[in-house]
Amino acid sequence: MKPDRNSHETGARLPCRDHPALCLSLFAFMFVPAVVGEIALGRWLTQFMPHPGLVAMLCFAPVMVILFIIGMLTGGTIWLLLMKRFVSQNLLATFFLRGPRVPVFSNLCSKIFAWSYGQNRPKPEV
Repeated sequence: MKPDRNSHETGARLPCRDHPALCLSLFAFMFVPAVVGEIALGRWLTQFMPHPGLVAMLCFAPVMVILFIIGMLTGGTIWLLLMKRFVSQNLLATFFLRGPRVPVFSNLCSKIFAWSYGQNRPKPEV
């Protein structure tokens, strides 16, 4: 029995293989705001509640996850706004519009990409 082929052999080319510098800069822009937000919230919570119990930890765990996701989306949006001056729109589209389709985040990435290029803004009346 032959093993199944993985996505490296049969799927579309991933943009990180073709443009590793852009990929690394995107990862840096995505993780830096998320980690800074986590550290800031953690320090504030430590001052607010130095010895949290189990209930407090369970209550703030979803907040930490949501903050991390929001930080990553913010960093990705900042990266897109900076890089659109230096990189072609088609190349940036490979990072935001291709790849695995995750129901909520794929739609959100499509909307962020369209917003950054002004495709959803209303046209001024003449």
